[in-house]
Amino acid sequence: MRPFQKTRNIRTDAFLFICKILSRDDITQSDLHIFGGKDDGNPSWTEVVNVSMDQLMAPAVAHRLHQRTLSDQAPPLIQRYLDAMLRLNRSRNERLQHEAMEIAAILNKIDVVPVFLKGAAGLLTGLHDDPAVRVMSDLDVVVPAECSNQCRKHLVARGYERAPTLPHPRQKGIDTYVRASSTAPIDLHHEVMEYQYQNLLSGAQICAESVAHIRDGIRFAVPSPTHQIIINIGQSQLNDHACWYGNLALRTMNDFACLTRVMHDQIDWQMIESKFAQTGHTLALDFYCHAVHQMLGVAVRDNFKPGPLVRFLYWRALYFIDYPALQRVNYRIVRVFMLLRQELSSRETLVRLLRNMGNAHWWHRHLEIFRKGIR
Repeated sequence: MRPFQKTRNIRTDAFLFICKILSRDDITQSDLHIFGGKDDGNPSWTEVVNVSMDQLMAPAVAHRLHQRTLSDQAPPLIQRYLDAMLRLNRSRNERLQHEAMEIAAILNKIDVVPVFLKGAAGLLTGLHDDPAVRVMSDLDVVVPAECSNQCRKHLVARGYERAPTLPHPRQKGIDTYVRASSTAPIDLHHEVMEYQYQNLLSGAQICAESVAHIRDGIRFAVPSPTHQIIINIGQSQLNDHACWYGNLALRTMNDFACLTRVMHDQIDWQMIESKFAQTGHTLALDFYCHAVHQMLGVAVRDNFKPGPLVRFLYWRALYFIDYPALQRVNYRIVRVFMLLRQELSSRETLVRLLRNMGNAHWWHRHLEIFRKGIR
């Protein structure tokens, strides 16, 4: 992990200090002195809160400060705010855990064992030291493709409604369901990766190799430890193109750190490296591993040495923390190439692209979006 040093930019300082808090490295008095005193108006601590909220990590920061017996080092107002976020998220996650088991019970009625992903998988299996640390926006569930229609009908019969989604071919394999009494929507998948990345890991593989659990007679499953790592990296670096857009998502990386710490002996890194190499995504894997090592001190690949491009992409991502306007410009430029690549990934999307290129309104709308993005 890179040593914590003060930079010229308060937002980068706050980001790297949060990384230090989340890591297992010792925090020295010199680290704390960088953030000054306990005055409620201290801009450094205020920025820690801002960044932790932006990254959906305020509960995790509060938990780690208490765990490290460092909460009294923050100004009183900051302490109270972070503790409130932890309490609120604990209550929310308790409801989400209950709702996840309710969904599993509903699908068990038609002899389907749902496979919970990402935050839901960690919540149900006790991945984190405290279940309150993980902020979740939805419940991700994978079911076998041949059962998906039956699952949809059964959820609707139990009061869920299908939420409107964009009709884009690369989003096939996922439907969102909501219910008035629910805490969060359900994303019902039969594929997890986008169309062009399904050769890395398919929904069928996730279901076939999932780890089964039973709680109070209700059956559910989570992906195997190796598949959880692939999903974690694949969602961030391939589905969301984080390395090209210059995004450093602490929530996802903290999940990765917890997975590698708790399930270290059960993760097949040789298979992971082989999968990413065979599908041409080694750069995404290398960038992610380098970023997690630099930020959270997690080293999982023996003899791994990042190349110049990986180091540049990481440096650029850090630079974007303080210059979000530049990141927006980068996003708009890179997105053009990413969308073109997606449109050329299948015959269906290629035909649609060629048809749209003859539409003047389509050109006007996309040029206007690009123009607004670089302001």
